[in-house]
Amino acid sequence: MASLFLSYNIQSMSKFLFLFTGFVVLSVSVNFAQTDCPVNNYFSHIYAAENHLVEGNHEESKRYYYKAFDSEEEERIIFIKDLHNALMLAYQTGDAGYFGKFIYYLNQYDVDSSFFETVGYEELKESIFYTIVRSFLENKEPRHFNSAVCSTFNRLRMLDQSIRRACNDFFSGSYYHFCGKEIALLDSLVLLQLKEYFYEFGLPKESEFCNVTRYYTPPYRIIIRHNLQWCRLELLDFIKGEVGRIHPQVLADILQYNYNNPCDGSETTDPLGMGYQLRLDNSLYIMNPPEDRIDFINESRSVIYLDSIEDSHRKIKFQEFNPEYSLVHNFLTPQISADPQRIDALKERFKDIKVKQKE
Repeated sequence: MASLFLSYNIQSMSKFLFLFTGFVVLSVSVNFAQTDCPVNNYFSHIYAAENHLVEGNHEESKRYYYKAFDSEEEERIIFIKDLHNALMLAYQTGDAGYFGKFIYYLNQYDVDSSFFETVGYEELKESIFYTIVRSFLENKEPRHFNSAVCSTFNRLRMLDQSIRRACNDFFSGSYYHFCGKEIALLDSLVLLQLKEYFYEFGLPKESEFCNVTRYYTPPYRIIIRHNLQWCRLELLDFIKGEVGRIHPQVLADILQYNYNNPCDGSETTDPLGMGYQLRLDNSLYIMNPPEDRIDFINESRSVIYLDSIEDSHRKIKFQEFNPEYSLVHNFLTPQISADPQRIDALKERFKDIKVKQKE
C-alpha cells in the first residue's frame, strides 16, 4: 500500500530547471558514509534517552541525555529540542540536580524567559526550580541581533518571505500563479547568497542563531525547500555532509521534499519512510510500512543518523499525548488540507490506524 503522504499529497506545481554551473547535482539516493564519531555518539545517546523516556524509564533517560551533552567542548553537539526534553524530564521528575546540569548547556543558546513559558512549565514559579531558572536568566549574556549569523539569516529569511507576502496581499488564490516568475527569480538570488555564505563560513551551528525555541528550525531549511521546487539541487550534497550542525530531522524534511517532487519526471519515492504518518483535522494517523520495506527504510534512515521508523512512530505517538515534549518535529507529520467531504472520506478510510490514547 502506498504511503499516506505520497498518496494524498494534494498539490501540484510547475518545475523550472535552473541549475548553477560548477556544482554537482545530487542523485536521489542517500548514499554517503558515516565517519563522524562525535555525531554517531551524540545521536546514539539521544535516541537511547528518548526511547527510555517513551518507555517510562526516567532515570535511564536522564542519564543518557547527560551522556549526550557531556562531551569535550570542541566535539560537543547539542540541539535545542534535546535540551528542552532533558530539562522537561528533570523538571517533571523533581530532579533539581539534573535540571541544574542540563541548564548549564543552555548557556550557549540565545533564549529568554519565554523558553520556560510553554506547556509543562505552568507551575514553575511555585517550584524549587524557579530559583535555578531565574539565576540562569539573570546571569546569561544577551545575544546581539547584529551578529554575523543572526543578521545574515534574518535578512535572507525576510527576502524569502517578502515577495510571497506581497503577492498574497494583492492577489487571491495561489501567489505562484500570479507571481511565479518573480518568486523564482528572487529565490535564486537568495539561494546564491546562501551558497556564498556556506562556502565561505560553513553551516552555522544551531546555537549560533538568535531567538531560538524548542521548536526552532534554521532559516535555511525553508530557503532550500523553496528552491527545490525550481530544481535547484546543488546544496543538497553539502548539507548531507553537515549532520551534527543540521539536525537529521531537518535534513530528512529537505530530502523528502526532493523525493516528493523529482526534477527528472520520475515517480515520487519515500526511502526514509516519511510518508506513513499524517494529520486529519486534530487526529493523528500512523501506518506501519510494509514488512518488505522496513529494512530498506531503516538502512536509509541510519545513513543520515535518523532513528528507526519503528522508534520514530513510538515517539510521535508519545508526544501526541505528552505535548510538553518535542521528540519529533511536527513538520514531519503533514497536516492534510482538503474540502470537508474529502477529509471525511479519508477519516473513514484510515479509521483503523487512528492513534488513540490507551485506557
